[in-house]
Amino acid sequence: MMQRATIDTVEKFDRTLARIIEVTCIALLASIVATICVSVFTRFVIFYPLNFADAMAKYLMQWMAFLGVGLAIRSGEHVLVDMFTSSLRAKYRLNLFVFTNILLIGLFAAIIYFGTIYALSGWKSQDIFVFGVSMAVPYFSVPVGATYALIATLLATWLAVARSSAPDSSIEAGV
Repeated sequence: MMQRATIDTVEKFDRTLARIIEVTCIALLASIVATICVSVFTRFVIFYPLNFADAMAKYLMQWMAFLGVGLAIRSGEHVLVDMFTSSLRAKYRLNLFVFTNILLIGLFAAIIYFGTIYALSGWKSQDIFVFGVSMAVPYFSVPVGATYALIATLLATWLAVARSSAPDSSIEAGV
């Protein structure tokens, strides 16, 4: 019974965190659309182009894309070939899932480490077109997105293992 409560708590945390990231991505997309619409209007109607719009939309898209990686991992919508894994028994499929997620966790940890170093290197440089914003702001999209992808991978792995070993047969493995 305690294991079921733990699984429920982790699932609730996972859903809450994913919802926060989803709302953030929706806000970023709305900002991109608004920025580009205003830019098109000012360029072709008022004949006064906004120099910052293209770069700002690019940075917002970068943030949205890197945050979206974790959402795709969480919902199992990332690119994968399942021809091999679908032919395996559930136990081996779970083992392969855990193994590949361990490799992904190592990859995301490396991206976080090297992405943070790279982002910090851009701290003093500025983009003059986007209000003099530090280049660390767009560069940090990489380690922040990788951090969420790492958390999503850890949660998906833990939940898959916990569901498969839960005594309650109504819990599905989710792999």
